[in-house]
Amino acid sequence: MIIQILFICLFLLNMLILWAATFNDSLKWYRLPGSFIFAYLPLFPVVFDQPRFELDHFWWKVAGVVAIVAGILLIVWAKRSIGRVLTNIGEMPQELVTSGPYQYLRHPVYLGLIFVLVGWWWIWAVVYSFYFGMFILALIWVQGYLEEKLVLEKKFGDKYREYRQQTGMFWIK
Repeated sequence: MIIQILFICLFLLNMLILWAATFNDSLKWYRLPGSFIFAYLPLFPVVFDQPRFELDHFWWKVAGVVAIVAGILLIVWAKRSIGRVLTNIGEMPQELVTSGPYQYLRHPVYLGLIFVLVGWWWIWAVVYSFYFGMFILALIWVQGYLEEKLVLEKKFGDKYREYRQQTGMFWIK
């Protein structure tokens, strides 16, 4: 259980450094490795010794694989939609992306990541990682919320506020 708490603290620390990199040009180099850590760190706690749920493992594993595939497809679709308006890889788009999955959701990449994480936790069926994973999911929600308030609203103004009224954060409105 201590390992999972450590992973949550590392995830939170990484999130804070990513936010510092958003507003501080000297930390710009951290965006790529920080994004990698943001996406993959929650996958590792399952390998540590912990109790397992007593489930019909076959169907949970099938559901986990389906969730992972759906999450990856959603992330790829979203990244392709962003890529159509990017001038430089690794930077934020200069215009508001409202095509592809962004016409339905404001954060399809985060939703895809959530699908991947939950699917991964279902496949492993480990107790502590699943419960502490809920904190990770809450931190992903906080990341999306802060991104909207501190970055997107300032950058795109009324256009973004109108877009926010029409689309759901993580689910279709």
